[in-house]
Amino acid sequence: MHDGGKIRVLRSASLLNLWSRCLIFLVPAIIGMALGPDFSGAGAVPDREQTLIIGVGRDFLDGPASRTYLHGSTHTWEALTYLDENLNACPWLARSWESEDQARTWIFHLRENVRFHDNTPLTADLARQSILRIASSPRYDPSGVFRDLEQLEARGDLDLVFHLKKPCPSFPNRVSYYQSPVLHPKDFEPDGRLKTVTGTGPFHLKQAIPGDRIILAAFDGYWGAKPFFRQVIFRALTDAQTRIMALMAGEVDAVADVGAVLPQQVENLKTVPGLILDSVEVATTHYLVFNCAKAPFVENSARQWLASIIDRKTIVNALVAGCGRVAEDPFTPLAKDWRFGHLDGNWHPVKMPAPGSVDILLHAGTLERWPYLDIAQFIQMQLGQYGFRAAIHIREPGAYYKEMKEGNFSLALQPNTLMTGEPDFFYAYYLASDGPRSYGCGCAKTDEFIARGRHNSSAAEQKEVYRQLSKDFSRNLPLLPLYHDISFFAYTDRLKFFGMDHNFRPLLVQAKPVVSIRQKGAVQ
Repeated sequence: MHDGGKIRVLRSASLLNLWSRCLIFLVPAIIGMALGPDFSGAGAVPDREQTLIIGVGRDFLDGPASRTYLHGSTHTWEALTYLDENLNACPWLARSWESEDQARTWIFHLRENVRFHDNTPLTADLARQSILRIASSPRYDPSGVFRDLEQLEARGDLDLVFHLKKPCPSFPNRVSYYQSPVLHPKDFEPDGRLKTVTGTGPFHLKQAIPGDRIILAAFDGYWGAKPFFRQVIFRALTDAQTRIMALMAGEVDAVADVGAVLPQQVENLKTVPGLILDSVEVATTHYLVFNCAKAPFVENSARQWLASIIDRKTIVNALVAGCGRVAEDPFTPLAKDWRFGHLDGNWHPVKMPAPGSVDILLHAGTLERWPYLDIAQFIQMQLGQYGFRAAIHIREPGAYYKEMKEGNFSLALQPNTLMTGEPDFFYAYYLASDGPRSYGCGCAKTDEFIARGRHNSSAAEQKEVYRQLSKDFSRNLPLLPLYHDISFFAYTDRLKFFGMDHNFRPLLVQAKPVVSIRQKGAVQ
């Protein structure tokens, strides 16, 4: 297990080339010009002392057609349960729960004295309406968390009762985080779209500028611990170098998200005075996806062959460079109950496929967060040594997903986070015949195993089912897990504490500055 220890700058050492070193030490004036006139210094932000500014590599405004309007890292909305460091369900808006009828009925007891941002009290009926919005549309429930929901009942003011058609022993995990966001129904359009986000979290939305920033304010009526910072700003800095330049200039206090710091930036950040570098293993795994409905990878032997010539250790050591570890399971090993270690790299291809053309598809938005282009070029080189003509295609998000859906690719690179901490979330998504990311690899036998794992009420039998699924996965390789993500994040020494959890949520409530003006005044 990786130990993510803080690195405070005491020495000077760099493994990057001269060009990278010059970029990383650009003067603040040039940095201000790169970021634009509306973001050129601390004075541009009112109440700077009480404002935390975080640079991220994407836009946290998910928008009206999403499940939650804003990304979960904004701490604006909450769900019934969350996951602990071992990816087991723990209380959130639900303080406790129990099951009846052999795990067909689940009763969640909501916390008292929880209020939405408009000061409306949270009730079981409002939570019920919010979750039914998720359950009613495949757009919001792509992995089928609520496929077996028969009835959702508000029992009294604070008890929410799920009646399922079949047993589901891991249901508290299945409704964690993104699977059960509780938003005020007043924000729902008739078609399920969102007008805005009225949640119950410690921060509420003040302003969202698409592609630029999200401004949040502390919610005084929050039921839990109150944050120190009265305002949080998330800046969408999609260029990897710009993120670090902004941090160096003090334009942002932290750079924090999965993929916010690239592997090639880590060594230089260790040498920068005034910065603190830290890391955490997150529940994200990076995959090489095969198009199992298209030659040559329609054949399992071709997938096994490619896996045998790709040295994942070289990828992790040379290209990922401390930001990951070689995958030995289909998904994150943080889910300790479901680690079986079947992906040991001992592939046994029957024969090499006939050389031909291979199209490697990349999502443009991932290239400034992970070394996907380097990995794709490494795979391209490996294929070239065996006579294959491999072409790399970089597409913007809309075009990328369109080509994936239409099957216009041979290989693709993409991340996936085990948001529920249990195997069904992964297998139903990637392996089931009707899974949203099942690219020609589904079969009746696999579907049967997935259903058995989902509904088996015996913990021992369930474990055996998932052990078998893991073993079958390693034999059939519908996709190749490359590495599990270790995310680095960095922050300035203005902060006394700043952290990020296993779901790459920055710990906004716990974040604190070294000393505040109010504290200085008290000392004087």
